[in-house]
Amino acid sequence: MFDLSTINLDQLSDMVIHWGANGLWALVTLLIGWILAGWAERAVKGGLARVRVADQMLRGFFASLARWALLAFTAVAVLERLGVQTTSVVAIMGAAGLAVGLALQGTLSNLAAGVMLLLFRPFKVGDGIEAGGQAGTVKDVSLFHTHLVTGDNIQVIAPNSVLWNAALRNLSFYATRKVEVVAPVPYAAGAEKTLTCIKALIQSDARIAATPPPSVTLTKFGEKTAEVTVAVWCATGEAGAVKSDLMTAIWRDCTLGVP
Repeated sequence: MFDLSTINLDQLSDMVIHWGANGLWALVTLLIGWILAGWAERAVKGGLARVRVADQMLRGFFASLARWALLAFTAVAVLERLGVQTTSVVAIMGAAGLAVGLALQGTLSNLAAGVMLLLFRPFKVGDGIEAGGQAGTVKDVSLFHTHLVTGDNIQVIAPNSVLWNAALRNLSFYATRKVEVVAPVPYAAGAEKTLTCIKALIQSDARIAATPPPSVTLTKFGEKTAEVTVAVWCATGEAGAVKSDLMTAIWRDCTLGVP
């Protein structure tokens, strides 16, 4: 046990001044490092914004990397200011590396997955994706997680390992998308008349692409109705609107509502 009785007032005063000064400088170093880390993150984002090939995903990743690197250097500087031998710390960290790796394997796998997402680029910021039970528009990609926004404007923080290790559907990768509508046609409406009407609706909609060609086929006979399958191609961003408008127009104009 540390015995204060063996220390005179001058020695105690010197110790308080020494550790107080070191503690104050350590606090100042931590504060400066924290501010510089935030500044570096913003600076990297701003600098890469002027690089044509660096999209938002790339800017966010490297900005996050710069911030965490500066925070790591700050932690080492604080320990040195407090009198801790960093070589000893490195040795201790090396000895405990296996345990730390096992304890943080989830975090490390997210970091590795973030690097793989950056290298192979299965999606970019602004793409709509589905993966690992999550779905939404990519807002940002950082070292450990990906920020998604759902269609009803809910934030989803998805670990990078979940997105990398699961089958991923990128709904925005291709410029066009196929839209299918299955329409029940009452027999009283007349098959030939209905098919002709639907084809006319398709030709009148400028959003529907001519290539690949649209198809209108009679696919199934039921007890009271037959089924017509309509398949068209349109711009990916207009797929929902085209499908809704086509269904409405078929019901309204092609006499599908007759009893």
